[in-house]
Amino acid sequence: MKTKSGVNWSAIHIISLFMIGFSLVMWTVYNASKLPVQLDQSFFETKKEIDDKFNNMLESNVVFNEKYDTKFVYNGVNEASLDVSEIFLSQTVIQERGTHRNFLKVGENTIEIFIKDKNSNIVPENVDIHTMVTIASNNTNDIDLTNFEFIDGRYISTFEVPRVANWNVNGIITIGEDKGYFLIKTNAK
Repeated sequence: MKTKSGVNWSAIHIISLFMIGFSLVMWTVYNASKLPVQLDQSFFETKKEIDDKFNNMLESNVVFNEKYDTKFVYNGVNEASLDVSEIFLSQTVIQERGTHRNFLKVGENTIEIFIKDKNSNIVPENVDIHTMVTIASNNTNDIDLTNFEFIDGRYISTFEVPRVANWNVNGIITIGEDKGYFLIKTNAK
């Protein structure tokens, strides 16, 4: 639309909106580039390394589950199995319909791991368990658990959850050459 002076105001408005939009994009990129990069160390490796060997991890879990019965008990109440299927789910999905909601609480928590050999029905004692409890969005509150004690046929570890948040609990159980991987997405309240 031209005025008597011959100026096309529609074009000026479109160019102005484009310039404002471009400026906002540049401001966002500039501010985002100043933030620190936080590496996710799920299963104690980078996402690229996990992606490269994820199929091997699933095969390893199949072999592990054929040899051993494994059960995780969180805070004496909530049970989970040796599984990594929640790696594909977002934290929002877990909040809405997940089976592992409210497994943790702010303050002291315990994880008990029951492992039994399916053939001999004996609890193995040469087990290496490495677990990470971490906030889903950053690594500033990572809780690295290697302090599992073997008490009364189960492996027990206690740890402190500092705040209400969405948490991931993941880790590796190693018995000889066999490795089992686990991951749950939960929250602390």
